Amino acid sequence: MNASMLESALLQTHFDVIPFGIYVVDVATYELVFVNKHFRDSLGAVLGRKCHEVLYESDAPCLHCRIPELLTPAGMPNGVTVVYDHYNERDERWAQMQEKTMGWPDGRVVKYSIAVDISELKETQNSLAEAHAELAIRNRELMAQNRILQENIELREHVERIARHDLKAPLSALIGLPQVLLDNYDLPAAAADVVRLIEQAGHSMLEMLNQSLVLFRLETGAYVLTPMAVDLADLARRTAARMATMPVARGRTIRVTLAGRPLAPGERLDSSGDVLLLGPMLQNLVVNGLEASPMGGEVTIDLARDRDRVLVAVTNQGEVPEPIRCRMFAKYVTMGKRGGTGLGAYSAALAARAHGGQIELDAATPGWTTVAVILPSAPGVAP
Repeated sequence: MNASMLESALLQTHFDVIPFGIYVVDVATYELVFVNKHFRDSLGAVLGRKCHEVLYESDAPCLHCRIPELLTPAGMPNGVTVVYDHYNERDERWAQMQEKTMGWPDGRVVKYSIAVDISELKETQNSLAEAHAELAIRNRELMAQNRILQENIELREHVERIARHDLKAPLSALIGLPQVLLDNYDLPAAAADVVRLIEQAGHSMLEMLNQSLVLFRLETGAYVLTPMAVDLADLARRTAARMATMPVARGRTIRVTLAGRPLAPGERLDSSGDVLLLGPMLQNLVVNGLEASPMGGEVTIDLARDRDRVLVAVTNQGEVPEPIRCRMFAKYVTMGKRGGTGLGAYSAALAARAHGGQIELDAATPGWTTVAVILPSAPGVAP
């Protein structure tokens, strides 16, 4: 027995213990000369039959047959090994095929094929490919939606800028008319009160327009901070006094404290900041507190100094709803308030961050809410 035949005999023994399907076919006749135990259990007695008939139920040699690639021009083994994936329609399974020619103990030239079932792998690959395609489609759809959203945002901001510009001029003229009426006409007391209310409403509208422009500049990073000396105690007193006259404060109390104790008349807390931001920031937080407080409730503005920082804490009865606590300072977040815009806490957060400070929600005490603003005594540029 030559070396090639000895190799074939040893291979036949080894083939039988391999847990994959292995068959050996005569390259000249396509007859099966050996199948290992794995194939015998599934195919039965098939020796001597054509491989294409047994494996693929075909009357002719398979179109994918690799025998020509594995022989020399003289019809002898050329030492080449081919590996390829093949789908068998007979049993609807995928197999990775490894094939090579060699000499068989009886002198014939044969091809052996090792078939590893990779159907599950193919199914996984197909599922991944489908998921990837679906993800690509969803990604394109999301990008298109984002483009539309961005265009809508830009359009809205453009319209808002135009509206602010167009409204300010006639509104400024309207605000001046009440004073003309009061100075030049002898109005009854009741009519004079109405005129003053019109003037006050006009100033409020103008302030809202100005604050809207400030908010836009803060959002776009175009706002230039203008810090100056500011007495936070005086700012808190004036804010509390002004808000106490508003309808939202009806039936509620506003207190101002310094480090937890009542603020004494004339007492100061000197710091530095941009009043154009600090005033509306404090007012927004107090309004939120008043709106959340029950009738008979109390809103406290507490001021404190901690080394190189100042702390402003607005506390009120009532709790922030659990679902929005983690998004408290995001834009348009509101819940349970009629007419709420979701801009109060958001604009307060922008103002705090513009000073290089921070804002925090403390809802740990049941039945109470505290929003704390921490500002540097000498504000820097917002990170």
